[in-house]
Amino acid sequence: MNDVVDQVFSALRAAGEAGLNIEELVNRLGVDSKEISLAITTLTSEGRIVQKTTEDERYMIRTPLVEESESGRLSDIDGCPCYHCMRIGRCGIRQPDSPVTCKEFEEWMHAVVV
Repeated sequence: MNDVVDQVFSALRAAGEAGLNIEELVNRLGVDSKEISLAITTLTSEGRIVQKTTEDERYMIRTPLVEESESGRLSDIDGCPCYHCMRIGRCGIRQPDSPVTCKEFEEWMHAVVV
C-alpha cells in the first residue's frame, strides 16, 4: 500500500496546482480506484494533500508553510478594512465578495506595503 501512496503523491506533485481527480490517477498509474481512494485517504489524514473544491473532486499537494518568514505583530494589521466591513460574513475565495476583488482591501494593502 505504501507504494501506491508514494505513486499517488508523486503524481500529484507532478500535476502541480491543477491537481488530479481519482479517474486521472487511475489512468496515469494503472492502479485500481479502491487503492487510489485508500491512498488519498491516507495522504489526506497525514495532511500531505488537500481536496481542491471544484466540480470534480481534485486533489493536490498541500503547500507547506514557510518557516523562515518574519513573525507578524498585531500592529501590522492596524487599519485593515475587513474589521469594519459589513460584507465580512460573505467574504472569501469563491464567495460573492472576496479579498481578491475588494478595492478597499487592495488600497489598504498597497498603503501598508509601500
